[in-house]
Amino acid sequence: MIELFRLLRDQRSLIARITGGFVFLGLLIALFSPVEYTSEALLMPEMKSSESSAGDLLESYGGMLGLGSMGGMDLSKEGTIAPEVYPKIVKSLGFQHNLLSQDIYFSEHDTTVSGYTYFEEVRTLSLFEFLIEYTIGLPRKFIGPSSPEQLPAWLRKEFDEDAVVELTNDELEVIKEMQERIAIELESETGVLTVEATMPDPLAAAQVNRKMINMLKRFIKSYSTQKAKEDLAFAETQHRQAQERLKEVQDELATFLDQNVNLATAKSRAREQRLQAEFDLAYNMYNSVSQQLMEAKMKVQEQTPVFKPLQSVNIPREKSEPQRILILLLSFFAGLAVSFLYIAGRNIYRNVSHKI
Repeated sequence: MIELFRLLRDQRSLIARITGGFVFLGLLIALFSPVEYTSEALLMPEMKSSESSAGDLLESYGGMLGLGSMGGMDLSKEGTIAPEVYPKIVKSLGFQHNLLSQDIYFSEHDTTVSGYTYFEEVRTLSLFEFLIEYTIGLPRKFIGPSSPEQLPAWLRKEFDEDAVVELTNDELEVIKEMQERIAIELESETGVLTVEATMPDPLAAAQVNRKMINMLKRFIKSYSTQKAKEDLAFAETQHRQAQERLKEVQDELATFLDQNVNLATAKSRAREQRLQAEFDLAYNMYNSVSQQLMEAKMKVQEQTPVFKPLQSVNIPREKSEPQRILILLLSFFAGLAVSFLYIAGRNIYRNVSHKI
């Protein structure tokens, strides 16, 4: 250990040069790395219990409304999306494509363009990004832009327009970059969602975050209530038909009674009984369908997800990247580590060479 310490002390000039070189490189990276801003929002998604509050409400007031007992009603949650799936939704190709297709205002350039247009045409590369683009990314320059492979007309008709996403290689590159710029995390203990968006412009970061949250809400709401809305539409149709049938039978019974006030014959009394039975059947059917309609309406309300904002989307005032002090510290320690390894390795090599 003492010998190693002496060796490092004797080579302190070399250590200083190597470490200084790393620090200088870190300084260049810190100064010329692109400036980024991160907008953050905190959401608390509603966690529905297995016991339906809508079911409890109907159970309590169903009798008062003349709908009878609701004991057989099942409003337990179905078709819901677990919050753990939200990150996969946000980073899916279809979601990203829709997000990048929306207009965003960039205050730095005083222009409103789509995300695709900004990353492909408007954004100015920093020196650090320029070096990477024309070193590591140089081979891609010679490939040239690609055109999407169009689906045949007959095949396109077989798909819903939202079911197939046709993207160019350039668009996929932009989507890949955007996927790295957004983050959504769920704290398992508290159930709080942290949603972040990072962009070169603070206003753009806030807009992307806001649009992403709104799109996620709409997607989850549409998915969660789709089955309930289909059931509601069916219940409304049945209710309308039952109402029309009840009115038809009621009018027929009223007309018969007006025309046969005394009901002197057995035939007229039998006719009255038959019409009364039809009316009772139509009335009971109407009540039953009305109950189903109310259940369907409450089911839609029950299945509609709620996101309570704990912290609204903020416009960042301070840049999140580059973290210059951290870069310099890492460069300094990296320089020390490399210099120590170099000196130790060189010393071991010399000792082995002398023995040989």
